[in-house]
Amino acid sequence: MKKILIAILSIFLFASCGNNEKKDKKTEPIQEENIVVEEDTFVKTLDYKKFIKNVWDIETYPDSVVYKGKLPCVIDFYADWCGPCKKIAPIMEDIAREYDGKIIIYKVNVDKEPKLSTVFKIRNIPTVFFFPKEGQPLSQVGGLSKEEYTSIINKYLIN
Repeated sequence: MKKILIAILSIFLFASCGNNEKKDKKTEPIQEENIVVEEDTFVKTLDYKKFIKNVWDIETYPDSVVYKGKLPCVIDFYADWCGPCKKIAPIMEDIAREYDGKIIIYKVNVDKEPKLSTVFKIRNIPTVFFFPKEGQPLSQVGGLSKEEYTSIINKYLIN
């Protein structure tokens, strides 16, 4: 009887230790013939060159913000190892879906883009910048709730 009970408990233990993590195929890159292709996602990855082209040419205008985008944007500075960053990532994706066509949400990996992190003087992550079409960007350090982010977006970017 003890052996049967131990066997049943062992089965439950091993079953519960499996990788039950759900993966969102939209956010994971795919390897195709030595080319990494990122699948469709509403949040766009931003590197230094894309930043210069789409957000603010800081090389031409280093002393004043000259926003280049047609829509206001949100830039989430994050790291893959950061717990609060992982918590707000799905929030940013939801907001990007809901505000599609009204704002653009970008993400910047601070470990892969140290130049942008230096330009923005990122000391803590997550740090989120809100760029209106005109005027100075607003920044928020630390993770907020979806409601708090949407409140800032509605007041500062959409209004």
